[in-house]
Amino acid sequence: MLKGSAALNEIFSLHYDELVRFGRIRIGNAADAEDLVQDAFLSVRRAYPDKGAGELRPLLFTTLRNLTLDYLKSGYVKHRRSAAEIGPLNEVLACPRSATPETQVIDTELLAIAETAIAALKPRQREVLHLSRFERLTHDQIARRLSVSPRTVRNDIAEALARIAKSLARARPD
Repeated sequence: MLKGSAALNEIFSLHYDELVRFGRIRIGNAADAEDLVQDAFLSVRRAYPDKGAGELRPLLFTTLRNLTLDYLKSGYVKHRRSAAEIGPLNEVLACPRSATPETQVIDTELLAIAETAIAALKPRQREVLHLSRFERLTHDQIARRLSVSPRTVRNDIAEALARIAKSLARARPD
């Protein structure tokens, strides 16, 4: 029975396409689904280095499911959709990737709103978000560090992201 990296490599070769399909169905974007599948493999590799192939497959699907939920709750999808709606205007602009003074002001305002929302989070949610997004710790590592369950970590991250997304959504005049 394969274990560790060898098991993960086998799962990757056998189930990568299935995982990407699962992610794409859940979030509706193939490129982002591929990124989330990669994130899932990295998370599982870090969290479960000694598991066998039979144990890794369900862990990967569960991890990917949680990543897609985080992705959907993050507000990124709404932002991407609104950007796609103005996509044809980019062709009219001389340099669509350069920040205009207007977008710089908007970005600064959105950053301030996000920072205010983060500051308003409960202390543990703020800490969990920091450990997850900036220190790139897994849910299990965060749970051990803070003496809480991995489910609590997942819930704290989801609630924190939802609150930040809600604050940003309220700020956008749609």
